[in-house]
Amino acid sequence: MSRVLSTLAVGFALAASCVEAAEPPRSVAEIASATFVFGCAAHVGALDKLHDRLQQGGDLYLPRLPDAAAKPFLQGRPGEAYLREEAGVTLALLTKDEQCAVFVRRVPSAAINAQVEKDLKAAVGRYFNVQPGGREANGPLTSRFLDLLPSAAYRDELVKRHGSEPTGLRVIVTTSENANPDLQAIITIGVRQP
Repeated sequence: MSRVLSTLAVGFALAASCVEAAEPPRSVAEIASATFVFGCAAHVGALDKLHDRLQQGGDLYLPRLPDAAAKPFLQGRPGEAYLREEAGVTLALLTKDEQCAVFVRRVPSAAINAQVEKDLKAAVGRYFNVQPGGREANGPLTSRFLDLLPSAAYRDELVKRHGSEPTGLRVIVTTSENANPDLQAIITIGVRQP
């Protein structure tokens, strides 16, 4: 399972690294989505590399939050949090759980959902089919699922290399317009369950 995840991550990282932004992101939705796609999504299975790139001098440098300020984003788990102050965007690395998430302070739900889908298609459309995977509502929270399924050629390569059907990845964009005025979206990625 971890080999397939690593291979999916390598394909994702290669695809995401080939995309150059036409112009710098301007809106909070664009900044949050770019932080997620080029941070969390491009480093699935390789968060140690993301950690290195986030440090001073790294090409994805973000200031690290002090431990006390990072606690709400880590929810008692070991890790670190990095802040894009100008946009109200925080990237959290949960080191023991090998998870990464982007928290967005203020952003309209429709804008962040549309931007993440657009950026994922641009970054990995050559290797993955980005498909809506449904929605789930829980009180004031709504989660939208985007499934990343290996395209035919990439899927065949994975089957040949690992001898089994790849599960793909799932991006979850959880939003709320009124649950918490200081947190309106959380974006995560993980292995898609069959």
